[in-house]
Amino acid sequence: MAWILSIMTYSEFVNLVACVSLDVVEYVVPFLLQPIIGDLLDIIGLATCIYLFRWIGLIAVLELVPGLDFLPINILTWVIWFVLKHREDFTYGIIRP
Repeated sequence: MAWILSIMTYSEFVNLVACVSLDVVEYVVPFLLQPIIGDLLDIIGLATCIYLFRWIGLIAVLELVPGLDFLPINILTWVIWFVLKHREDFTYGIIRP
């Protein structure tokens, strides 16, 4: 797992921290799971993902689907963005020299 940190830049790490904080805040603060307030946070998360990841950020639309609030969609969006961005770095799970 340390090899992933060797190819991750500082800005990618900051994006990951932003996505993790958006997902964790929903679990830590229970009133954010209420319908109106939670949807506002989901829209903020969607806008953040679209700003950070462009078209890949549209995956965060799944946050607006009722019942999917418990999935870490923002983190999943970051993982998909990271893999697509570094797809030439991954060869069967091994980084090319």
